[in-house]
Amino acid sequence: MLLPGGGASAAPSLSEAEKQLDSLGVKMDRVNEQMNSAKVQLKRVQAQQAGLNRQLAASQAKLDASQAEVGKIAAAAYRDGGMRLSSSLLNNGSPTNYLDQLAAVEWLSAQQRDTIKQAKAYQAKYDDTKKRVDLQVRSAERLKKQLDSQQKLIKKDRDKWEQIRRTAYAKKYGSAPATVTYNGQASGNAATVVQFAMAQQGEPYVFGGSGPGSWDCSGLTMMAWKQVGVSLPHSSRQQYNSIRHVSRGDLQPGDIVFFYSDLHHSAIYIGNNQVVHAPTEGQSVQVESVNNMPYAGAGRP
Repeated sequence: MLLPGGGASAAPSLSEAEKQLDSLGVKMDRVNEQMNSAKVQLKRVQAQQAGLNRQLAASQAKLDASQAEVGKIAAAAYRDGGMRLSSSLLNNGSPTNYLDQLAAVEWLSAQQRDTIKQAKAYQAKYDDTKKRVDLQVRSAERLKKQLDSQQKLIKKDRDKWEQIRRTAYAKKYGSAPATVTYNGQASGNAATVVQFAMAQQGEPYVFGGSGPGSWDCSGLTMMAWKQVGVSLPHSSRQQYNSIRHVSRGDLQPGDIVFFYSDLHHSAIYIGNNQVVHAPTEGQSVQVESVNNMPYAGAGRP
């Protein structure tokens, strides 16, 4: 059998293949959550961009009025002062340069200068805001593209190791884990949250999944809490930053537990030191011990 790197030698042991796949699973889970955060950020700045366009539409009348007055001043400058300024500069060139040149005309009245100043202020405010928002959109799009490339590379590597561990992988993950029945003492909103998450057992992990039928980790915690009217971002890290933190000793059913130092994985605590979660690609929603993953914190929406 060929090694993932392409060498012709003895196949890796089952334990080595499992170790590699587990490591790649953690990497993929981390990148997936970074992608979720990038999508949230991109959506936010795109909304800002749309808001800017609405603001522009609302203030267009003021800008048009100012520019109309500037046009009259320019016409007067050409007629009375012999100043040759192309009006096309305002539409096709740099409005700011045009206004700067016009403002240099010595015989303008105070009112005319105020009109030009106001037009410059409208234009500068719009240009500055648009530049800032467009930069944020480009940055978010660039990050999303980079993460997409990372996802593809990790998946390619996982597929190679998957071939090596095919038989053992099917034995370990090929069938859905046994469904666990919840008999805890949660009540009120917490009971609704836990029961919703538990009802998804056996459904597959799919990156970006938020139901029905498939989930990623933060998609499951987000939708579980949505059942009781709580809105959470589709990102483990952003969920952690948006809710009240609780200590491990104060965990209660329904709390969201976060794992790994970068908080890239989340789960719903169900009591008795157990959580229900969507682990990673190739696995399904299941119940397991909190101790099976590196604990990083917890919170209560």
